[in-house]
Amino acid sequence: MIQIKALNIAYESSGVRTEVLTDINLELAAGETCAIIGPSGCGKSTMLKILAGIITDFDGTVLINGQPVMPEQQTIGFIPQNYGLLPWKNITDNIRLGVKIKNKNTNDSGNNLAKMVQLLGLGGLENRYPGELSGGQQQRVALARAFLLQPDLLLMDEPFSALDAMTREEIQNVFLAVWRKYSVSTILVTHHVEEAVYLGRKIVILSAAPGTVSKVIDNPLFGVEDIRNRQDFFQLCLELRKTIKEDWSK
Repeated sequence: MIQIKALNIAYESSGVRTEVLTDINLELAAGETCAIIGPSGCGKSTMLKILAGIITDFDGTVLINGQPVMPEQQTIGFIPQNYGLLPWKNITDNIRLGVKIKNKNTNDSGNNLAKMVQLLGLGGLENRYPGELSGGQQQRVALARAFLLQPDLLLMDEPFSALDAMTREEIQNVFLAVWRKYSVSTILVTHHVEEAVYLGRKIVILSAAPGTVSKVIDNPLFGVEDIRNRQDFFQLCLELRKTIKEDWSK
């Protein structure tokens, strides 16, 4: 379980204090997906960095499975916008990088790596380098690396934003297929309403800066078969857009 209680963070520069996040309260059940939507500059990426243990100077409580964020003890996967692949390492080494850093059992990871490669449709690409792959293939590598870790928490910062619409939908399907197999607690930042409805069991709307939680929606359509072709999917997206427009225009 992920618990955020009374989270506040501000930056200070040249004597000027800027509030970034204010009174954030959020709970995410184990194995749940949460999509976060908010305008630019509202602190979405800052929240992910706090959950990743990159930012430690904040007020409030942030817990992963009942413990404060401690990356050296917990396993936290992070997929940034640019996928975070090392261009001088081949696909196998990029996928293995996370477990190597965490010093996880190499024998187990080797067996699981082969399974992950096949699950994500990367068979035959193991010896290629990131620069030789399409954006969609690079994203599959990033997903393989993250899921191979079997993380306590997976953080994704607009990971599909650089992909064209058709590839984005394909990779969303790939993500869900792998997530259903491993049930990793996942927090996804996105600007796309449809993506939030498709991938988020829970949808969180953040206000304009300083960011605070405007609304939390338990998505009734998450996991529904053929969701994109359902009328209630379009209706929920329309309602979310209306809510977001009204909230962000305040």
